[in-house]
Amino acid sequence: MSIVCRSRTATLMIFAALLALTGAVWAQPAPTPELQFLFAFGAVTGPGDKPRVQAVQNDAGLRSGDRLKFFIEPRTPFSVYLLHQGADGELTLIVPADGRPAKLAPGVPVYVPAAENWLQLDHQIGTERFHVLAAAQPLEPLETLLARHATLTEKPALQSSSEAILNEIKQLRLKHRNLAAPAEKPIRIGGSLRAPETPGGGVLPDITPLATEITAAGGFYSRTFTIDHR
Repeated sequence: MSIVCRSRTATLMIFAALLALTGAVWAQPAPTPELQFLFAFGAVTGPGDKPRVQAVQNDAGLRSGDRLKFFIEPRTPFSVYLLHQGADGELTLIVPADGRPAKLAPGVPVYVPAAENWLQLDHQIGTERFHVLAAAQPLEPLETLLARHATLTEKPALQSSSEAILNEIKQLRLKHRNLAAPAEKPIRIGGSLRAPETPGGGVLPDITPLATEITAAGGFYSRTFTIDHR
C-alpha cells in the first residue's frame, strides 16, 4: 500500500507541475505586433509659379515660406504623435493638437495638415525639429503630458512642459533601443491615391510619390527630422 500511495503522490506532483507550466505559458503576454504604414514628409519649395516638391530628410535646409505636409496611411492600427520643436525649444502639438489620443485606422490615408492646408515656415530662422512617434499601444504617460501642454498659455510653463515632453520621448527611445531598426523602402503608389483637391477643384502638389513603406518591430517607431531653417 505504501508503494501505491507514493506512486499516486508522484503522479499528482507531476500533474501539478504540468498545470503550473501550462499556466505560465498561458500567462505570457502576446507579442506586440509590427507597425506597418506608408509615410511621407514633403516640402514645396521655390517660387509660387514654379513650385518644387521634395522629400524632407534629416538635416534638411529649407527657407522661410516653404510649405510642409505629412502623409500617413496605416497598414496596421496605431496611435501617432507629431510635434514641432522651435528654435527656442518650445513644442507645438500638431497631432494630436489637443493632446488626446490620435488613433489611425488601417487603409485610411491621412494628410497633416488636412486638405489644402500646409504648414509654412515663418520668418524666425534657426534649427527646428519635427518629432514623429507611432505606437501600437497608446503611450499613456506621453499623452498625459501632451494633454496638459495643450492647456498651458504662459511661456515659462510651456517651456517647462516642453522639457518634460522631450525627456519622455528620450526615455521612450531608450526603452525601445534594443528593437531592430525599422525597415524603410520606397514604393510606387498607384492611381488609388492622389493629392487632396482644393475647394475650387485644383490639385495641390502631391507628396504621395515620396512615400516609403515602414515596418517597425515591437510596435514602436520614432524619428526626428532636423531642419536648418535659413
